Amino acid sequence: MTPGLRNRLISRVAARRRGEQGLTLIELLLSLAILAILTGFLAGGLSMARKAFGADRVSEIGSETSAAIQTVASLVGSALPARFDGEGPKDAVGFDGRPQGLSFVGLSEGRSLRGGPHKIVLRQSGGDLVVDFVLLKGTLSKENPEPSSTRVVVLSGVREIRLGYFGAMDTKAKPAWRTEWGRAERLPDLVSIRIEFEDERRNEPATVVALRQG
Repeated sequence: MTPGLRNRLISRVAARRRGEQGLTLIELLLSLAILAILTGFLAGGLSMARKAFGADRVSEIGSETSAAIQTVASLVGSALPARFDGEGPKDAVGFDGRPQGLSFVGLSEGRSLRGGPHKIVLRQSGGDLVVDFVLLKGTLSKENPEPSSTRVVVLSGVREIRLGYFGAMDTKAKPAWRTEWGRAERLPDLVSIRIEFEDERRNEPATVVALRQG
């Protein structure tokens, strides 16, 4: 092999090896930096999406909770200064308020319930806030001789319900806040409703309801 041919072969091999060489250290570091930046952008975008979804969900739950509490408040505000059939003292109204529940007389708005006065019981059952509607005996007929009862679950995830009552139980007493209201001559002027949830983010300040005396 002539020296010229050998030199040409050596030059071709050297050129091929230079083309097959990998990234330099600077190129590798630059690639890693770009990859880290892209990964950071992606992780940040996912985190923002999760936070936005969580905020929307919390807002939705909060709206549902507020609407349910307002429904309970409207129901309590509809209490009538009437007696249960033959129950309690002669001059006592049918309103029995306890720290964790109350019962009173209210009128049905129709819909899924029969018309007429009902005994309405608001109480906690396990982790639910439920309302029982019981048709009063005086409104029963031959076709429906037995009291009918309907239960509605108003809220779930309830840890505790706290009720308070403000007013004068008779003409001789001074208005004051009480934890119980029963066998009184009149309805309380105000009822405070505080519902605590297992998920503390759902907790709201107490709702105060004004009752009509007649």
